[in-house]
Amino acid sequence: MENTRARTTAVEWYIALVFALGAGLFTVSFYLEPVDEPGGLLLVVVLAALSEWLSVHLQREGRASLGSVAIVFAALTFGPPGGALVVAAITIVGWAFFSRRETRRLLFNFGQQNIAGFAAGGFALIFGRGFVGENAAVVLGVGLLAGLAVFAITSWAVAIVLALTTKDSVGPVYRSNFLSLLPHYGAYGIVGGILAVTYERFGMVGILIPVVPLLLARYSMKQVLDNTRANVTQLEASNGRLQVANVEISSMRDELKVAYTGTLESLTAALDVRDQETKGHSVRVATHSLQMAQMLGMKGEEELGMIYRGALMHDVGKIGVPDNILLKPGPLTEEEWIFMRRHPAMGYKILAQVPYLRPTAKIVLAHHERWDGDGYPRKLKGEQIPLGARIFSIADTYDAIISDRPYREGKSPELAFAEILRCSGAQFDPKVIEAFEALFPKWAGEATDRKPRALILPSWSSHDDELLGRAG
Repeated sequence: MENTRARTTAVEWYIALVFALGAGLFTVSFYLEPVDEPGGLLLVVVLAALSEWLSVHLQREGRASLGSVAIVFAALTFGPPGGALVVAAITIVGWAFFSRRETRRLLFNFGQQNIAGFAAGGFALIFGRGFVGENAAVVLGVGLLAGLAVFAITSWAVAIVLALTTKDSVGPVYRSNFLSLLPHYGAYGIVGGILAVTYERFGMVGILIPVVPLLLARYSMKQVLDNTRANVTQLEASNGRLQVANVEISSMRDELKVAYTGTLESLTAALDVRDQETKGHSVRVATHSLQMAQMLGMKGEEELGMIYRGALMHDVGKIGVPDNILLKPGPLTEEEWIFMRRHPAMGYKILAQVPYLRPTAKIVLAHHERWDGDGYPRKLKGEQIPLGARIFSIADTYDAIISDRPYREGKSPELAFAEILRCSGAQFDPKVIEAFEALFPKWAGEATDRKPRALILPSWSSHDDELLGRAG
């Protein structure tokens, strides 16, 4: 609070100083040189006020005005008094028509513009009243210098106010807000010099000659900017509607994903009803597969979702396996094994019909492949096997070993752990084994009833961050 009050006080003192200096120079201007062409100066002041009143609104709060041209022209032609009167005219018009009529703004603009106008008028004093009619090239050069002087004084004055207000450094504020305008003010100065030469040679008519093309240029600029502003308004409205539509589409997409997931879990539940001996197996394996995928550094929602769905639906092909084979309590015959080994391909055909599930179908097709190439149905080897299938095979095997079956009791997690490590490099990918080793203490400590948690929403949204990156 104290810092804010201190900055406000500093700004107020700075504005007061700028106004006092500008007002002093405004007064001094009329003592340095008399006004010997009051008619011409009055016309220039009126035209300057008119040009400020006809300034074109840019986007946001900006305006395009020829005020700087008028200051340079009046300063070179009529000396410091001309610059002072033109500054007063454009300052009052700008404050009255294009601001909130804040007193501080009026005082500050009057002060800093008068300092700039006095600097521009100083060139007329340096070179003498008659220099305008002597050499046009010199006048244009002096106009350029005067325009740059006006730019330097006004831009630095405003930059200091901004720096005091925001507590930023003056240099960065100046570079980011004003430095790019330097060429424009140089051009304004040259135009002011051209008008000074024209007035010297043709008098008041020389001032009026450029007015018509300038008014036409102003009209054209206004038309272009008005059309641009209308287009921008339409684009902003369209963008607003698109953002609303995007939010709705995103919401529908999320709802669709939830619906897909719910449908898959319902199908998995139907399989569990048919195959009671493995009830809950798919959901448990899906959960463990996700945890290993995260341990291996997978973070993308689509990638994790593919592994989740693949693990969940790995046995969907068993829909095509007859009950006398699927539910047989004893060992299968060789012919029955041949039929059973078709279920990965059956599952692939079922899921590949849905474009959304095609990546998942590849995991289902390969979930019985082995790292050493001795699996089925395609005898893929090593990294030919999709990573999701390599992850799944460990989670599937672990759950199968520790789960009860009608023909045997489930073994302890420690025995399952030892068996899986023994098969590293043969049945399983050694790198994925590292993730399994890191996760095993968590899995071994899970509830003994092994009741699966419903996974209607993607389970990776609530994973344990502390596990990430400890393997692979």
